[in-house]
Amino acid sequence: MTLRTYTRLVALVGRPNVGKSSLFNRIIRERKSLVHDEPGVTRDRIFGRAEHNGEAFYLCDTGGFEPTSKDNIKIQLVEQAEMAIEEAETVIFVVDGREGLHPVDSDLIRRLRKSEKNFVVCVNKCDLPKDDIFIEEFRKLGVPNVYPVSAEHNRGVSDLLDAATEIFASAPKAKQEDPENPPVKLAIIGRPNVGKSSILNRLVGEARSIVDNRPGTTRDSVDVSLKYHGREIKVIDTAGIRRKSRMVDKLEKFSAFRSVSCLEDCDVAVLVINAEDGATDGDARVAGYAFELRKPILIVVNKWDLVKDKTSKTVKDFTEKLHLDLRYIRYAPIVFVSALENLRVSRLIPMCLDLFDQGSKRNSTSQVNNTLKEILLKHTPPMVKNKSKRIKFLYATQVGALPPRFVIFCSHPKDLHFSYKRFVENEFREAFNYKDIPISIIFRERTRSPLDDNGERIKSKGTARFQRDRNYDDDIRSMVFDDSKALDGADIEFFDDDSEE
Repeated sequence: MTLRTYTRLVALVGRPNVGKSSLFNRIIRERKSLVHDEPGVTRDRIFGRAEHNGEAFYLCDTGGFEPTSKDNIKIQLVEQAEMAIEEAETVIFVVDGREGLHPVDSDLIRRLRKSEKNFVVCVNKCDLPKDDIFIEEFRKLGVPNVYPVSAEHNRGVSDLLDAATEIFASAPKAKQEDPENPPVKLAIIGRPNVGKSSILNRLVGEARSIVDNRPGTTRDSVDVSLKYHGREIKVIDTAGIRRKSRMVDKLEKFSAFRSVSCLEDCDVAVLVINAEDGATDGDARVAGYAFELRKPILIVVNKWDLVKDKTSKTVKDFTEKLHLDLRYIRYAPIVFVSALENLRVSRLIPMCLDLFDQGSKRNSTSQVNNTLKEILLKHTPPMVKNKSKRIKFLYATQVGALPPRFVIFCSHPKDLHFSYKRFVENEFREAFNYKDIPISIIFRERTRSPLDDNGERIKSKGTARFQRDRNYDDDIRSMVFDDSKALDGADIEFFDDDSEE
């Protein structure tokens, strides 16, 4: 497993609350980095793709630079900024024009000169032309490239980027992502302080995310690109999610909202649980978000090294308790790790890829119908409520992947008991080897004729349509489906409706 390094990288550095995140969002044209009046909001390095005058490049947002602080988090912020400077090809040094020159600014200029990196000075918060006078004070630093900018009002940003990206004119073009093979997205989710950032750092082999014993250390979603046996993977470390009533401020709510957005966008969810606490109500709540979105879930029990007096039955007992507390995701695989001791962390990527491959698999209509036929022979469909007739299953097809989604057409789907629906779902999961992932099955009543704009059924003309419908009315158990007699997709009419999931 190798960490994908960024080429054509531009880094934003500077003191806290000078507007680096606002400038970052402005340049990448996306609200990716959290912005707030409170100093020190950004803590981890945030990367985004940008383009200026036809030159594509990557932009890195860093936390506030405070070299004299003794706080553990702020010490790591300085280390993250220094790593960004080392990796970048050019650096944008952001200062606050309204506050003027600060001793930390002079210190950072000395570090930039020592690094011998190409850099420009961005005097932010010059909202009006009269504010351009602010740059005169920063000329004392002896830097020729000083630009007045207002990130909030998009003033002067183009001139700044002209100077920052000039170095890329003769450099190789940035590698484009293959739209046919997008990276597999893994989102690390969980409560605060369960070790999500530590797991990310172990996966990438470097201090990519800031780690501290205090809850809520991670605020932004941190994404890292990896390559595993030739496959592109994007691992996203999210902020901890907890109950709304326990969120202390608006910033934490923003972070939680961003975490849920990353969960919606991911392919596989990695749910991290603290081994000392077991599955708490907070863990069940986070798992519920992933379950409702029908995401494949890998349950990672972290801090396994802190569990005392382990025996040969400890794992079995813990698993049984976990299945009881999170019974709705009993299918999800479980792995016991210790990010601190790097115990079994290497198993996470292959297990996640296995879940992704399971969810991506598609089955032909003939396979689905043959499986449904075997299920109906195994367990006869129930009677309708009034016992006058038996529910009749007509045909089925797969309509989507990630998660696998099936539509089964039958008579009286509203009268079908949930226990029989669950039986069919379990049989589908076993038949198609979906043992570790969720699947969605929609039971729908077949529509004989399409609807017009007013919702009225359109009467079919002639007998051909009638004869075709009569064939479909035959019970599926008396039908034979093979590759030579598979249902033609043109003969199956259905409309996928998310509201029926």
